[in-house]
Amino acid sequence: MSRFRSRVSAVLAALVAGLTTIMLTPGPAQAATAVFLKESAWPTGYVGRMTVTNDGVDRMAAWRVEFDLLDGTTLDHSWNAVVTRTGTHYVITGASWNASLDPGASTSFGWIASGPGVPQSCLLNGGSCAGDLAARDAQPPSTPANFRSDTQGNTFTLRWDASTDDTGVVGYEIYTGTSSGPTATVTTTSHSMPIPPPMVMTFGVRAVDAAGNRSPFATLGLGTSPDVTPPGPATNLRLVSPSGGYFTARWDAPQDDQFVAGYEIALDGAVVSRVGGTTALVRLGFGTHFVSVRAFDGAGNLSTPTQVMISIDPGPSASATSKAPPASRS
Repeated sequence: MSRFRSRVSAVLAALVAGLTTIMLTPGPAQAATAVFLKESAWPTGYVGRMTVTNDGVDRMAAWRVEFDLLDGTTLDHSWNAVVTRTGTHYVITGASWNASLDPGASTSFGWIASGPGVPQSCLLNGGSCAGDLAARDAQPPSTPANFRSDTQGNTFTLRWDASTDDTGVVGYEIYTGTSSGPTATVTTTSHSMPIPPPMVMTFGVRAVDAAGNRSPFATLGLGTSPDVTPPGPATNLRLVSPSGGYFTARWDAPQDDQFVAGYEIALDGAVVSRVGGTTALVRLGFGTHFVSVRAFDGAGNLSTPTQVMISIDPGPSASATSKAPPASRS
């Protein structure tokens, strides 16, 4: 483990220094997962279930799951586990009959929540609840379709068609172009609010899955003119946290005259993902790779690409040679 951490430190130092040759050997995968499922929901709460699975070859003597519940949500009643709470942070350990798991075995615990918040920053025995990132859900949901609004009386309602996802959508986040945080987080395909005052503004709605992947925004403008100006380029693009064949690409959000709807991530010139946040998982093998990010707005205008080159070598004798980046694909 210490040798792996040393190599990871070298990777991060190389990226910060702008070097292009990186020595990397795969780190040990966590052979256990904790998967959250919302079994049923109503306007003021939901029933949640989390399943812990030992995917390893050794017996798991004990398990410990911890996560945060935000959005004013509390865990009011639970079963099949021992729960302790500190503020918004919850720690859950096994009961006497399910604290240990044989290889291949699993157990579930559940709770009734007041509020819409689902587990965030989930850890299982100190590692990611997703376990090995190679098996992690890295695919964001689809962009909500048919984003529209209607007014009845004194109520303004935003509506959209449900997004799809390979593992399931757990909620939607609604932003405005003038806010730095969401105006609402909902689990339904509509959201009502008081009628906004006459002004130029843009709403955006994006879907979120249980792994925290976020779709690109669907956008809806009020009083806006046709959008012909692309966003600025993403800045400070870097690759961090190598594990299980994946790097996490991170960047700083650019500005746009109306609303940045999302980002297009390309690997070696081919688009591999479209996301609504400023991070994305990129699977990289040995060799030299170009990772680029382009911002886009609700009208589909694309920024100029921001790009980094990375060389991942299997051993200390290998080296990388810089070469011109491939042409971006529209």
